[in-house]
Amino acid sequence: MAEAKYLYQLLTDDEKDEITVAFMEAQERDKFCHELNRERYDDILTSLPEGDFRKKITNLRTETLSRLDEVNPVIVSTQKQMPDAARVTAAQARLKAKQEG
Repeated sequence: MAEAKYLYQLLTDDEKDEITVAFMEAQERDKFCHELNRERYDDILTSLPEGDFRKKITNLRTETLSRLDEVNPVIVSTQKQMPDAARVTAAQARLKAKQEG
């Protein structure tokens, strides 16, 4: 049985756009940080001798790959929920103004 679509009474379309855009930005930040970490760990592992620290970096790299496996589908699904480009730009401008204000 399909859930009835909720009719938001208080959130405006602009606010919903801002929430969606801010969420996507957070997911992209998360993905970017994990990709930076993966690159860093890959680089470290090229010259790190066997031992406890290598095991630790290897485990961190594995955890990072796992996090990327989690964040990637969230981004794909969120892309489908994003407003059109003009509304995204407008939401970004409003969010920036709120941060600066």
